[in-house]
Amino acid sequence: MRLMFKRLWKDLRDFKIAILILVLYNVAARSLFHAFCPQLILTGFPCAGCGMTRAVFYILTARVSRGMKLNPAAPLWILFLFWFFFNRYVRGVYHKSTLFWLGLVCTVTLAVYGYRMRLSLVQI
Repeated sequence: MRLMFKRLWKDLRDFKIAILILVLYNVAARSLFHAFCPQLILTGFPCAGCGMTRAVFYILTARVSRGMKLNPAAPLWILFLFWFFFNRYVRGVYHKSTLFWLGLVCTVTLAVYGYRMRLSLVQI
């Protein structure tokens, strides 16, 4: 357990500048535009990840149908992130297949996004 927290703390220290920039962007974007997504702010169209945090939250709190309506790719992200964090922090290993699985989840997310955007354009 101690080793797991040591690995996590090391990553937090290594990425402290990126985390700080993300927090500052979050505060500025939400206070100025009431949104976080740069694509939504600039174009008015949601991105492939819009609604993902809420979808994951709903799925993890047993409101699966509500989460799936927000973003059907959310269960894949949950599985991938559990697998990644388990391997990285609990086992302390890095799989060569990590980038493959990340690419697959991203591809599915973009495919779902493309399908939904096409449906919304057909309805117009």
